[in-house]
Order: sequence, then structure tokens, then C-alpha cells
Amino acid sequence: MMDVRDIALQAACPVIAAPRFGPLPDMVNGQRIILAANGVFVQVKLDWLDCIQRLSPALPIPLPYGGIEERLTFTFGVLPIRLIEAFIEAGRRGLPNEVAGALIYSRRSRSLRLALCEPLDVSPHQIDYRMPAMDADETLAVDLHTHGHGLPFWSAKDDRDDQGIKVAGVLGCLHQPKPSALFRLVVNGRFLPLPHPWQADTTAAHYPEPDLEPGLLRRILSFYQGRRFGPWNT
Repeated sequence: MMDVRDIALQAACPVIAAPRFGPLPDMVNGQRIILAANGVFVQVKLDWLDCIQRLSPALPIPLPYGGIEERLTFTFGVLPIRLIEAFIEAGRRGLPNEVAGALIYSRRSRSLRLALCEPLDVSPHQIDYRMPAMDADETLAVDLHTHGHGLPFWSAKDDRDDQGIKVAGVLGCLHQPKPSALFRLVVNGRFLPLPHPWQADTTAAHYPEPDLEPGLLRRILSFYQGRRFGPWNT
């Protein structure tokens, strides 16, 4: 008889074989490991996310299973640029200190809202904060913080803290007309860089950019977002 603890563990994270002739079975919220002919994958499903990411390449033995492809789907469609822009403005108001915020997903409305985090200890170089309160149907989707005047980067503390399932974003050079940013999908300590409209410019902190008329900047973003920037919505 299997130990009840093993039963609980396997129920929390089951392992399945990828179908060779039919579709991949649907899953409820949670995570599972998929053994496929082209590798080992993890699938994570939450109220706001359905993604399949490769963990390792194909095993060195032939397997009679099907192959699958990586995918990333947000329930809310695309990440709304207007909410990120609102957070950028909050970050500018907080200069020179860092600022933290969150995009919170509501299962009831199937939409995101921006909430700023309560700072517990803050300076131009770090921030410790308390996450905002959430309703029963809400969950954290995007974890945001700024680097003030500095360039965006992932610190060792960020890597230690990013152990759940979320999108993480860091924005810097907020004194410039065009800030810089990094975004990544976090899946239990694994990181997948995400494209976005604020690709980091390593010269931005030293060579100020000329001011752009806001309407022109928005038109540029609108033109390119569908071609280069992936899941973003102006």
C-alpha cells in the first residue's frame, strides 16, 4: 500500500504522459509534470495563467509518447500597458526611493487592477514592503518594483524571493522620459524573460534622452506592440 504522504504529494503534482494520438487532457488549477517524446515539461494553471514550460530536453531513450509545445496564455488576454504606465507615474512620485506595486487578478471580473504596496523599509536602493489586501477571488499576477534613478536588474534578493508563480517586473531610469524595465515569468524559481515595450537601455542613466511628445510616444508603442512586444495592450 502506498504511503498516504506519497499519495498527497502525487495528487499535488501528478506526472502524466503526453498523448500521442489525442489532445492533452484538461487540468484544474495546480501544476503537473508532463513526460513527452521531446522532453520533460511542467504545466501550471491558475485563475489567470495557463503555461507549459520545458524543464529538460528529450530523454536519451525513445519514448512512445507524443510531443508537446511550450505555451503561455493569460486569462485576462494581454498585460495592460495603461496599468504599467500608472505604476511608472507612482514610481516617479516616489523618487528617489524605490516603489513596489502589484497587478491583482480578479476571478469574478476576469480583469487586473493596480495596487501599491505598503513600504516597511525604503531607500533609493531597496524596499521591503507588505502586499496589499486582496478579496477572496483575487490573486497576485504581476509583482512590480522600481529602481528609482538606477538601471533595472534582478538582484540576488529578487531571485531568492521569486519562488512562487507570477510575472515579475522591475523598472528603472524613471527620471528619463522613457524608463527601462525587465519582466520575467516566475515558475517556482525558474525564470522566463518576457518581451515588453520598455527594453532596458544601458546608457540611459548616463546619457539623457530628448523629451518625446507623449502622444507620439504612445503612437510608437501602439505601432510596435503587436509586432515586437508580445502580450501587451495599450
